[in-house]
Amino acid sequence: MARPTFARIFPEHIRHNARRVRELAPDSRIMACVKADAYGHDLGISSDALASCVDGFAVACIEEALSLRSRHTSQPILMLEGPQSSDEIGEAADKNITLCINEMHQLEWLEHSGIDTGLSCWVKIDTGMHRLGFNPQLVPEVLSRLAPRINAPELVLCTHFSSADLPGENGVREQLACFDDAVSQTEFAQSTANSAAIFRAPASHRDWVRPGYMLYGGSPLAVATSADLKLKPAMEFSAEVISLRDVPQGERVGYSGRWEAQRPSRIATIAAGYGDGYPRHAPDGTPVLIEGHRLPLAGRVSMDMITVDVTDHPAVQIGSRAVLWGSEPGVDEIAQHAGTIGYELLAGMPKRVPRIVSQVI
Repeated sequence: MARPTFARIFPEHIRHNARRVRELAPDSRIMACVKADAYGHDLGISSDALASCVDGFAVACIEEALSLRSRHTSQPILMLEGPQSSDEIGEAADKNITLCINEMHQLEWLEHSGIDTGLSCWVKIDTGMHRLGFNPQLVPEVLSRLAPRINAPELVLCTHFSSADLPGENGVREQLACFDDAVSQTEFAQSTANSAAIFRAPASHRDWVRPGYMLYGGSPLAVATSADLKLKPAMEFSAEVISLRDVPQGERVGYSGRWEAQRPSRIATIAAGYGDGYPRHAPDGTPVLIEGHRLPLAGRVSMDMITVDVTDHPAVQIGSRAVLWGSEPGVDEIAQHAGTIGYELLAGMPKRVPRIVSQVI
């Protein structure tokens, strides 16, 4: 019998979230971000779920792009980081993969590649993120150098917002103005909106939107929950109770004895730990759902196990299912307890945890 620790993936919830993108940006095409194994939701499961309701897929690197192309033979696939070596340009051209050209050395590789068959490209402009992208003043030069080698009707000019998730004056307006100034003399398609901007900045929707985290049901906004945004979590991470023991008052539980029983207590051991992607820094009191009750983490997270105080709930027994995140509690809530973000928890979940396709109940 397999270890009772797995992640249920709900394709219908992924499709629901894609439909939310359509509702919010009805005039834009959708480039669905499925990098990092679809934010931990399994690239194959997630891309199959999305194939009928988005217009293309975005990944980070050539390995992800080639894996995806073997599964989806015709839809556009965009490599967001662009080529990491000159030989990747030929691979991309051969597999009809779109390259995002972000840096001068990538442009030079393309110029010396010998490819003149109309490669599909996006061009990133750095409007304030200062991570990747061309200085706005270089855009005319970059486009003139690209012109002989690209399929111009498929060229997209893009940028990335640094703080669209924050409320108030978050810099989106300034970045968008910078972008608009840089592209004002062009007629190419545009893409600026990530998940947060899809909700907060309709003026940024343009020709293509690039949703990522929201497709998997996480909230991309700092001051709103998934439920607030009408998103549905696409993963339920669960395990089972594998031990129950009575702990006298004053005894300590787990590594370093962080948690001390303030009364005679009953402790459940759950078969999931930081080796399965549960955050090691989750504090005592972080909620775990068992038998319909939110029960508190009690003691440090181990590699393979966590311990939970179930004293007040005698219905908990060996084999009881424990939901670590899903609809309740949500991954963003667990991340907040642990001092991180839901993106990290989902993308960091190892392959050790089987992904299981599940129907919505």
